[in-house]
Amino acid sequence: MGHQSGCRIKWKMNKHGIGENKFPRVFLPRGKNGASILMIIFEVLVVLLIVFTITEAAVKMASSETVEKVELANEIVMMVDTLVGVPGDAIVEYPGNVSNYNFLIGQEKIVVFTEKDDVSRVERKLIVPLGYSLSGALDEKSWMCLEKKGLNILLRECNEQERAI
Repeated sequence: MGHQSGCRIKWKMNKHGIGENKFPRVFLPRGKNGASILMIIFEVLVVLLIVFTITEAAVKMASSETVEKVELANEIVMMVDTLVGVPGDAIVEYPGNVSNYNFLIGQEKIVVFTEKDDVSRVERKLIVPLGYSLSGALDEKSWMCLEKKGLNILLRECNEQERAI
């Protein structure tokens, strides 16, 4: 046998010099070099596992409805801010189909979620001047309106007359 580091295969021989085992016994590398090789292999495997896990999570987040829910919630917050700044009564229609989502609006937040995936619900904080009240809910309807009457802002489904405008 020549070199001491690295893997060694040892066959068990009978008295005639013929191998008795079908499979060789493999001895792992010993000493400082063997331990460092095993550590490097282990570290590479751990790093690959972490990279794979992070990549999978990022792909799921980017391709899921979560991004759309975040955008919807942010746009509703901007619509509420606009209505607060408009004098008098007003109605604002969301310019897209929102039939895949459910909405809840309360005094302090807007919540966007789907029935099938309540885990990734999106909440955004609403800040309105004193005296204003926010309320409403919308369950998988095609068209969403925000209506301001006095100091009340209501989230509701748009009716046909509002859709025609």
